[in-house]
Amino acid sequence: MIPAHRVDGPVGAPVVFLGNSLGTTWEMWDPLLPALSAYRVVRFDARGHGRSDVPPGPYTVGDLAGDVVELADELEVPRFAFVGLSLGGAVAQELCVARPDLVSAAVLCCTVPKFGDPATWHERAASVRESGMQVLAEATKGRWFTDAFRETSPETVDRMIAMLTSTPPDGYAACCEALATFDSWFALPSVGAPVRVVAGADDPVATPAVCEEMASVIPGADLVVVRDCSHIAPVGQPEAFARAVVEHLEKHL
Repeated sequence: MIPAHRVDGPVGAPVVFLGNSLGTTWEMWDPLLPALSAYRVVRFDARGHGRSDVPPGPYTVGDLAGDVVELADELEVPRFAFVGLSLGGAVAQELCVARPDLVSAAVLCCTVPKFGDPATWHERAASVRESGMQVLAEATKGRWFTDAFRETSPETVDRMIAMLTSTPPDGYAACCEALATFDSWFALPSVGAPVRVVAGADDPVATPAVCEEMASVIPGADLVVVRDCSHIAPVGQPEAFARAVVEHLEKHL
């Protein structure tokens, strides 16, 4: 399926796709957009999220990557850089492995090659199907943002959590099931695109230690750890995050 999408930036510029995290929409990337003004930026809502359709689940990360390929075909984009966060970072990994002909560079943000115990994801999927998205709100605040950010920027936190709670439960649950089956450890040594891994120093989901290990098995990859930052790095530390992304894109595009 072709996901709902938005295109910004000059025609003819190098194309950068931005892949959102679980439970967010393309607005998650708003703080990064000014730093990407030299690029043709394609943002989209992953299937099951935001404005995109909610086909019956379960999904796989391969399905989500296939949606990106269909979107690139629709937009007549033969090659692009991909910046993906968390779930979007899993999609980036899948594209680097399965479609290296398409990916000119990748930034893997706050993501890992395997997202913990599959049972945890199946339990979360069952929970939101039964009780709705609101059950995730409080716990997600602690995963997405540091204590300091929640204290100083409560309106931003509330806006992001509203994005989460407005996600269709069936779409969110099906993407949880995609993460449950995702494991790219064996494939990452074959990645040929230039890769940067970006981690939040305080991220409990994609810890700096695991991100460092991931960068070590991808040929030529490097790691940037953003200080005072948890999982949704473009929102939690927009300036430092933008520097890490743009530096990699400028070097390789």
